Amino acid sequence: MEKLSLTLENPYPPLGWNDITAFKYESPLLLYRAIEAVKGRGDEDADYVVSEPYVVSYRLDGDPVQRITVPKGMLTDLSSVPRAARSIVGRVGPHLEASIVHDFLYIAWQDVPGRPAKAEDKVFADKLMRAAMRAAKVDKAQIEIIYQAVRLFGRHAYFNADENRYVKIPE
Repeated sequence: MEKLSLTLENPYPPLGWNDITAFKYESPLLLYRAIEAVKGRGDEDADYVVSEPYVVSYRLDGDPVQRITVPKGMLTDLSSVPRAARSIVGRVGPHLEASIVHDFLYIAWQDVPGRPAKAEDKVFADKLMRAAMRAAKVDKAQIEIIYQAVRLFGRHAYFNADENRYVKIPE
């Protein structure tokens, strides 16, 4: 598939927030997988593409509602779970929608003009994922396992640029 380049509005909050509340899924998550992806898969499963803008909302510290739009064309591997841990947490499950928003927040800084990767934005992405999983009624123990995993092991994924983050979906 052809690469897509985007310029985004900043999805990250300003410094100084304390609490994420009122998380809500505003639109359905629609995914696309090309026939070629299935033919070309190797050891791991093929990637999916967000096929329509995916919108969520939340509040910070009771302030007005904020929205995040995951753009059409974002590549995703669904939930990034190492093979060894998949008996505990699957790549697909009630946490999937939260994982997609989290994936977006891990790459969005690359498409906001003049925005470097910042540690506080990774913290926001991880905490928003936890709020999103709570809204999806994911089991509390599983929420903590996933949250601690991304908090402790997500640094490499967040701080390393990904040039293959968006693709154009064929008509």
